[in-house]
Amino acid sequence: MSGIAQDPSSLKGGFDASVETLQRVLAALDHPIHASTLNGILDDVDAALGDGPVPDDQEIHALALRLRGHLMRLLAVIPEHEQDPDQIAALAGPGQRLLNREVPGDCMGTRKLLRAMALAALALLDLFSPLPVPAN
Repeated sequence: MSGIAQDPSSLKGGFDASVETLQRVLAALDHPIHASTLNGILDDVDAALGDGPVPDDQEIHALALRLRGHLMRLLAVIPEHEQDPDQIAALAGPGQRLLNREVPGDCMGTRKLLRAMALAALALLDLFSPLPVPAN
């Protein structure tokens, strides 16, 4: 993923996962994604990637549905005009493939799917980092 291994001082308006940066990214999208939606994405990513226990069956299916919804939303607003097509294909491909996967019946398979969906969402969010930030 781009921007992850960079020195934070070299980002110069880039993606640093702060609330301020996330709000700038949302403002630059020119798409109706609200801060509450982004907070929901990040909360669900944390639920899937966190070190807590695997949720029960009902919670797993709800989390999987929410992560699928987040992936669909992010895939729909990829800033293709600002990116290298190969980078877009590399980062969007896993997200697209995960949309149709069923939630496995075993604990480890479920954990792997939820983590893969969360990582795909983070990769898609990374595509938004180089967008120009409009002046306020």
